[in-house]
Amino acid sequence: MSQKSSLHRTIEILKHLNEGKKLCLPRLALEYEVSERTIRRDFELIRELFGDFMSKEGACYRAYKKVLLDEVLHATDLMTLANIVNLFGVTQKQSLISDNTKALIKKSMSVYDFKSRPFESMTNHEVVKKLEHAIKFHKEIKLRYKTERATSHSLFEPYKILFLNENFYLVGINASKNNVEYRRITMIEEVSYTKKSFFIESEVADFFATLQTPWASFGKENIVVKLRIEVPIRRYFMKKKYLPSQEIVHTFDNGDIEVHYTITNPREIEELIIKWLPRVRIIAPRNLSKMIKRTLKKKMEGL
Repeated sequence: MSQKSSLHRTIEILKHLNEGKKLCLPRLALEYEVSERTIRRDFELIRELFGDFMSKEGACYRAYKKVLLDEVLHATDLMTLANIVNLFGVTQKQSLISDNTKALIKKSMSVYDFKSRPFESMTNHEVVKKLEHAIKFHKEIKLRYKTERATSHSLFEPYKILFLNENFYLVGINASKNNVEYRRITMIEEVSYTKKSFFIESEVADFFATLQTPWASFGKENIVVKLRIEVPIRRYFMKKKYLPSQEIVHTFDNGDIEVHYTITNPREIEELIIKWLPRVRIIAPRNLSKMIKRTLKKKMEGL
């Protein structure tokens, strides 16, 4: 068999796992004409995207549950697959997704329809491929990054590509400034490799693993925001976590609830509070109320 793309290979492996097949590294490496190490990374990617649903027996893997339904994908699975499809540009004519997978997506979309798309249009596919390679092998890169205001160049140690607030971000360390930073993927114009590699800093990796929003600040002390949510809107907070750290800690006598969020930057919670005013009150920290008032004043002045 001729060598296929990593995306095509990974999707085929996922399909075989769902079929209950026992998949062994040596045989897959021979079939796809790649190293066993490459196949092992494919399994790691599948586990990272879909959770721990496989058991490992020596050099072989077998799924003990399906991540995708036989007939229709769950909404979460469909979202995940849609993001992968969009990120790697496989909706193009040269799509590498199998006919069976295409049919599964089409059938699922007869049940689900996402009016607010959870992904932006990705057209710089060559950039994404280089970023993926650099992340996998811990390679330092040179970035040309263009915003509406300016074009900048920097050395960057890429850790992950994250999906946050309906956008894809490259996150890592700006080696030119030694800062933890975010870069919108669509604004990266050019990527090239340097001859340097880097070691993953556990503190930085842990920060990205628990990241909630693009406004989180590395190295800052946690801030516990305490909100009182009034009865008319409390059901929304009881049914949905607006941030992963959301925790309902108390119910008041009148039915209001107290909700806590752990953040590193007030901007992480600002829009959520403004959205639910006046049915939400800030219990702590007190200075957050002043910040919200300043933000509202600026919004009103801009009308």
